[in-house]
Amino acid sequence: MAAAVKVKRLPCSDDLEASLEHAWAVLERGAKDGKSRFHIGTLATVDERGWPAARSVVLRECHREARWLRFNTDNRSEKVEHCRRSPNAVMHFYSPEDRIQLRARVRLEVLAGEALSRSWERTAAMSRICYQVTQAPGTPIEHPYAAETDSDATHEGEINFASIRAHIEELEWLYLNSSGHRRARFRFDGEGVQSEWLIP
Repeated sequence: MAAAVKVKRLPCSDDLEASLEHAWAVLERGAKDGKSRFHIGTLATVDERGWPAARSVVLRECHREARWLRFNTDNRSEKVEHCRRSPNAVMHFYSPEDRIQLRARVRLEVLAGEALSRSWERTAAMSRICYQVTQAPGTPIEHPYAAETDSDATHEGEINFASIRAHIEELEWLYLNSSGHRRARFRFDGEGVQSEWLIP
């Protein structure tokens, strides 16, 4: 009879503080490494009819101390409208290789002024082309090549650019492992962090 294969566990899997450290570490890596599974996450908001609206966003920045994530979008997009109407949202990340799911309850903030300018300055030239399209995202077009760009009219895309901070109020960390799953919740407030284990 073949011996059972022992599954190697994450060293942090039985330690609340270390699990939170691991969660921040993978988010920080996701903001810097385009190959990371945590580079692209799902943002879920609620539309004007009360329907959930989910879409992928690219993680551009993770600020552990201030507890926020940042992503960019077109300021004419649906998500910006949803954010301004109701800033409460959820962000979700999952890595099948690591078997880690992160789910964050967030409060969205559309950046303005100097913070917005700094985000634009960090945006690569290739990414700026997306914001030079003269039609708003979601506009019906006759064929895939009907989108029109105008670098001058859009100031190289800057007038259509938006950057959003997602302030994390609660973070759930789920680790899937055949020898036993682990799930933890971390709530953030002015006093620090409240941590607890949950049934997976």
